[in-house]
Amino acid sequence: MQKIKLIATGGTIAMRKDSFGKTVPAVTGHDLLESIPELQESAFWDVEEFSNLASCNFNPERMLQLARRVKEAFADPDCMGIIITHGTDTLEETAYFLELTVKDSRPVILTASQRDASERDSDGPRNLHNSMRIAMDPHAKERGVLIALNEEIHAARDVRKLHTSHVDAFSSGEVGSLGSIDHDEVLWHRKPEPSVKFDLPEKLAKVMICKGYTGMDGRMLECMVDAQVEGIVIEAFGRGNLPPEVVPSIGKITAENIPVVITSRCLFGRTAPVYGYPGGGAELQRRGALFAGDLSTEKVRLLLSIALGQNVSHTRLKEILSRGGVK
Repeated sequence: MQKIKLIATGGTIAMRKDSFGKTVPAVTGHDLLESIPELQESAFWDVEEFSNLASCNFNPERMLQLARRVKEAFADPDCMGIIITHGTDTLEETAYFLELTVKDSRPVILTASQRDASERDSDGPRNLHNSMRIAMDPHAKERGVLIALNEEIHAARDVRKLHTSHVDAFSSGEVGSLGSIDHDEVLWHRKPEPSVKFDLPEKLAKVMICKGYTGMDGRMLECMVDAQVEGIVIEAFGRGNLPPEVVPSIGKITAENIPVVITSRCLFGRTAPVYGYPGGGAELQRRGALFAGDLSTEKVRLLLSIALGQNVSHTRLKEILSRGGVK
């Protein structure tokens, strides 16, 4: 039988309702496997209990620890692939962190559930079963870090959580999913664009996010500088535009060699410095701001944390962001 590594980190897939009807951590990775006998009959499983946390408790340092464990697990040549069970709240962030730092061509699949293990129609077992099918599929190699949910396969770079509770909560927008599961068969629709790769960092830079809003001025950004931030991501309007009162502060911050990167509060589509009016993207670019294409705010923050932690030059960072993190 093929060997698969299962790294359990927690999330709703590993939770049950307590005596008060509240969903809490209660299920281990071993418990998950034992609840689905056909999984154990189909592959040899190496289970690691990494954590049992809600994914809102994850932070970049924990993501870095997980990336190190993935690298160590792939030292085993018999390992066909790695499945990571995770909470849905920050699943796309952990997946993208691994996408940026895992260089092995074998599949890493993150899966989860929207319904806890005590619910009769929990989506966890099906998602875990489908993840096993992907891990055992030879065509899953060279596709980067994957997310397997609701019979769909998504790329870590593209996917976003769009709904708080529905089982079809995740979408890759206009680029679409990478593949799907149909009658136990893995079907591939496309290959993802390869992401830029970094060595596992020794440290992560301090990067903060600021969400743009009407009537905003630059005081919040300047408070971030006072907090010794090393990079700032501003989630702007539309194509990448902000109230004009913010612009002087952006110029001051970039003059101090602190990168300011513009993303959009729109879920899909690219930012670009195309508007020349006060506060428009062209003016932000003149003041030194960088644009991240269609990469989400949260993912840009992680990319910056890794890149700046490795002292990537401003020129190289601008090049990476101009391609939306694509190699």
